[in-house]
Amino acid sequence: MANIVIGTAGHIDHGKTTLIKALTGIETDTTKEEKKRGMSINLGFAYLDLPNNKRVGIVDVPGHEKFIKNMVAGLPGINLVLLVIDAAEGIMPQTKEHIDILTLLGIRDFLIVLTKVDTVDPELKELVIEDIRDQLADTPLADAELIETDAVTGTGIKELLTKIQARSEEVQERSESGLARLNVDRVFSVKGFGTVVTGTLLDGSINIGDDLYLYPSEKKTRVRNIQVHETDVKNAQSGQRTALNLANIATDDIKRGDVLSVSEKLEDTWMLDVKVTCLPEVVGGIGLWDRVRLLIGTREVMARTVPLGIDWIGPGEEGFLQLRLEEQVAVKERDRFILRSYSPMQTIAGGEVLDAAPHKHRRFKVEILESLKAKEEGSLDELITDFLINKKQPFTNEKALLEYLGVAKEELQPILVEMEAEGRVIKTKAGYLAQASYQKLADRATEILSVYHKQYRLRFGMPLEEFRSRMRGILAEKEISALIALMKETLVKEANDKLALVDFNVSFNKYQQIAKEKIEQTLAKNGYTPAKKEELFELDKNAEEVLEALNGDSVVFLTHEYVLLGKIFDQAVNLIREYITENNQMTLGDFRDLTKSSRKSSMLILEYMDKQEITKRVENYRVLGKMS
Repeated sequence: MANIVIGTAGHIDHGKTTLIKALTGIETDTTKEEKKRGMSINLGFAYLDLPNNKRVGIVDVPGHEKFIKNMVAGLPGINLVLLVIDAAEGIMPQTKEHIDILTLLGIRDFLIVLTKVDTVDPELKELVIEDIRDQLADTPLADAELIETDAVTGTGIKELLTKIQARSEEVQERSESGLARLNVDRVFSVKGFGTVVTGTLLDGSINIGDDLYLYPSEKKTRVRNIQVHETDVKNAQSGQRTALNLANIATDDIKRGDVLSVSEKLEDTWMLDVKVTCLPEVVGGIGLWDRVRLLIGTREVMARTVPLGIDWIGPGEEGFLQLRLEEQVAVKERDRFILRSYSPMQTIAGGEVLDAAPHKHRRFKVEILESLKAKEEGSLDELITDFLINKKQPFTNEKALLEYLGVAKEELQPILVEMEAEGRVIKTKAGYLAQASYQKLADRATEILSVYHKQYRLRFGMPLEEFRSRMRGILAEKEISALIALMKETLVKEANDKLALVDFNVSFNKYQQIAKEKIEQTLAKNGYTPAKKEELFELDKNAEEVLEALNGDSVVFLTHEYVLLGKIFDQAVNLIREYITENNQMTLGDFRDLTKSSRKSSMLILEYMDKQEITKRVENYRVLGKMS
């Protein structure tokens, strides 16, 4: 009979740990923190003696979202999963994510275990079961058997044991071929014995006295003792939960995520060629150079995605990726993995390793169906263009290009200079931008401004902050500034913190022209005394919209309430510059005397000049500011 490992999965507090204790008598929540919280944090391990005297391993994986990576670590080597669902709550969001992860990891053998059934009304229980079947209808669990249990009263526990035994007899014996390999999930020290590690043996077999090599450090160790289900054995076989007592190595030399193998030539890699399935609900799919979390074996490493043969992998689609890793891993072909988004952390895809040590591919020069071998070499400038156009973020710095291409800076720089001279690439303060990408961004920006001009025909342009807010979903602040700088060469103009298309001009009809003249004449008579907007609105029924259009042109808005004629303001600026140049400073009283205006009017004008950095207030006087 095959070696069997059973996993439990499900939402927090749905009773996984209690169920395992009822089946085995073993408490898998072992740490003080786990007992305090009432939930599994790390992987819990137990074993179960079936009625036919077969002993099977059980892995209790954490149910809380924060411990998803611990859950994934427990799944390699699992043959059967008990999906645990509380009879009072039914399927929860984390239950769904667990199902996604299990399915993506290739697990297809499930038993649905409904827990706490004696604590709910029979009618409610039936409704929950009906809802479970509805929600699982389009998943591999659609036809899974459902067993009703209550770990406290003992309801259904014997039936569950019988079902587990029947399933265990159907599992095929694992092949003992291949070099033994174990992903380390726990490391600890036992007094009198030394370093102990645990994990599921994925390939081959291990015997007492075998030499093992630790990856990625490549340190050599020796197997002093082996335990399977807390029993000393002479060897461990593929598929068994195993504890190894190791000689000649300290606990500080090993960490969770390391790999032990009898092979001294297991290759560490920075890249993986993989086949992935993207979950249907993933917004945006998987694109070029997305930063993701790769969960493989007992490791979590950051990686960048490079779609092969396609631009991107859409929601619900399958495709090939090359993963560019930020840390090396030691894995093998056919190992399963999960991809989670960088932030917020959500499961987005999963799949299988096709090549555990590939070379860097040319994305669209690769024959995907023939073992992902390069069909022909692409030139460096083609790779640069492809990268700049297809990655989600349009602007790219030199560091990202070097990481992606894997070339030296001395090789990259001349190509970029040549591409810039030919107009295919634009260099900005925010990074490099493909000409095609710039055109798309410029078209988007032009559309935004065009719609604004049609809606507000008498305004010079869109407030700069409003334009930035419209572009923030696409670009970062620094990138928006770079885009505006590029567009100002030919497409847009900027004045008074407003942005407009270069060919747009405010045009007044004859009625609006009359209102304009009334406003300007009134402000001219006021001189250095600012006028309230409401007073100007009374001059003409068109005055309100016309005054808004004059803002930044012939009229200066000192505050949201007071305005001044632009020519008068310019005169005030000249007066101040001449006075301070001659006297080194100016007081509020000095300005009031120069302009023969009131203290309030002088204060309004000077405070606006302070904001524009024409002047700078120092104690009770002013000096010239940066803009003078």
